[in-house]
Amino acid sequence: MADRPPADAGHAGAFSAVLVPGMPHLLAEDQAPGWAELAGAAREVGARLREARPDVVLLLSTQWFTVLGHQFQCDPNPKGRHVDENWYAYDYGELDYDLRFDVEFTERWAAEVDARGMQARRTRYDGFPIDTGLIVASALLDPDRTLRFSQVSCNLYADAATLADVGAAGAAAAREAGVRAAVVAVSGLSSGLIQKWIEPAEDHIAEPSHDRWNNRMLGLLTEGRMDEALAARDDFARQAQADSQFRALAFLNGTGAARGPARGHAYGPLWGTGGAVLSWNLP
Repeated sequence: MADRPPADAGHAGAFSAVLVPGMPHLLAEDQAPGWAELAGAAREVGARLREARPDVVLLLSTQWFTVLGHQFQCDPNPKGRHVDENWYAYDYGELDYDLRFDVEFTERWAAEVDARGMQARRTRYDGFPIDTGLIVASALLDPDRTLRFSQVSCNLYADAATLADVGAAGAAAAREAGVRAAVVAVSGLSSGLIQKWIEPAEDHIAEPSHDRWNNRMLGLLTEGRMDEALAARDDFARQAQADSQFRALAFLNGTGAARGPARGHAYGPLWGTGGAVLSWNLP
């Protein structure tokens, strides 16, 4: 962060938030209409995010999951080729990545997590398995690699309140450092995969009830009813197999950046699962 001028102290902290899906289908050459719509919306949101020029992007991907503590990526430039364990036979099954991380800020965030009585673990070694969600989101939101990320893992055993506190720790670290932070959560909605090989044009939400629940949650969020959405999250998780119990919403809320009504950019199926692109307070 030393090569950037400090933000106006009155504007430091987390100022905007984005929710994007992380399925690699969004990078496919042969796309279903819904995949193309979601990918286009993510690219549009990415352009607006870059125009806002955040000093750092706080990121949680449900596909980087851990079981011991909250891990933080401390390699400034992971790069390589990722082979997706599920979709390796497709043109989107092998993904190249070249990422930029703000390690100085990440250390601040991890220290704040430690100070709050949670366990932060710093991760840095060559060949670390970068998750598909991060690679997909960064390719769509930041194709020219101008943003600097700070990523925390999604602990499988952390409840929603704990992930909210992890998000709050990131926002507090940004305020303390005097930087403007955007927040990105990489998560799907319903996670019921179609259990067979399909052609892209055949894609649809796996269960009608999942579609209804997805639309209910999206309605609450676009109407600015965050408290009701959080209260419905447990039911959503049970009734629609919500991705990682939709704890990503608690993380976003914890940062304070997902204030007011969300703007809904796109919603559609990704091999039976539900995906949406939402943003809060983007200029």
